[in-house]
Amino acid sequence: MSSKIKTIGVMDSGFGGLSVLSELANSLPSVDYIYYGDLKNSPYGKKSRQDVLQLSEEIIQFFIHEGVSAVLLACNTATSAAATELRSRYNIPIFGMEPAIKPAVLENQGEKVAVFATSLTLKEEKFNRLEKSLHAGHVIEQINCDGLANLIDSDDIPSCIDFLDPILKELCDRNINNFVLGCTHYLLIRPLFYKYNDNIKIYDGNEGTIRHIISSLSIPEVERESRIELFLNGGTDDDFQIAYRFLNANPREDKKYVK
Repeated sequence: MSSKIKTIGVMDSGFGGLSVLSELANSLPSVDYIYYGDLKNSPYGKKSRQDVLQLSEEIIQFFIHEGVSAVLLACNTATSAAATELRSRYNIPIFGMEPAIKPAVLENQGEKVAVFATSLTLKEEKFNRLEKSLHAGHVIEQINCDGLANLIDSDDIPSCIDFLDPILKELCDRNINNFVLGCTHYLLIRPLFYKYNDNIKIYDGNEGTIRHIISSLSIPEVERESRIELFLNGGTDDDFQIAYRFLNANPREDKKYVK
């Protein structure tokens, strides 16, 4: 399979998947990438499962037309709602995102874990099965963040702060220090999560996803720089400027990231 993988399509409802793409391109420069940000139809978090499936399938078809060899659904909501069905319909590898709940729960036995995600991700059966398999219902605090991704796509940081402030203050008051960022958008504003507590542990699914992609595709390492093509559905010139800034930002701060 490795010799056939030349381009990977990476999709998200907006800019969130850029946080994954930047790390993936650094870890796997042997292939090129096409990024599809569906700004026209964002956010996905409040849509029905069927709507998210339909939108995701349209993007898969776009990628196939562009000749990609594999696809990453760099969107937790799309993964929850559409990944299983899409894999049954298409014969190219389709990867998804998993909230890093398992390491957060297992590494902090008995401690509360706050999971920040969209309502669709939180109510999907896949999320519930994971919660049950870990016997973690009593420690997981579900934080519905519908609307936050849209603020991030709008590059409206003051409104992001207003959105998060009451949530983070309450978690701080309750001494909840373990955070799972269950939406790739939230990684783009990671520093904001430290406002009330600089000692929190943040978990996300990027590294595990990238490791899984590399091992599954068995692509040999090649010294080159990946070519990245951005496609923003409904995007303006300003949106492209924001996208390039997010893509080229330092992907993570070692001392503030839990692997």
